[in-house]
Amino acid sequence: DKGKPNYWLSCMTLKESSSVKPLDIMLALEKENIESRPVWKPMHLQPYFKDYDFFSHCDPENEQSIAEDIFNRGICLPSDTKMTEADQQRIINIIKALF
Repeated sequence: DKGKPNYWLSCMTLKESSSVKPLDIMLALEKENIESRPVWKPMHLQPYFKDYDFFSHCDPENEQSIAEDIFNRGICLPSDTKMTEADQQRIINIIKALF
């Protein structure tokens, strides 16, 4: 009621057990001249913040923070306000072909 989303960024995370990794998707898209990128690197992993305290909520199964987990399994997909349904389908097909 108070606004309208612009859907400016689309991201996905892969299952930890997936044989396809974010880099695989980025490279496949890059071969088609389509830009994608990793999700933002957590601040506590960036050199400037290395000496600052980080209060983590760790995933008990793999002992990494939730932020690190999302960073390791996530990818920012191509997004543009001018993207057509055909553009979207092309990207979907490239990604699906990796699985």
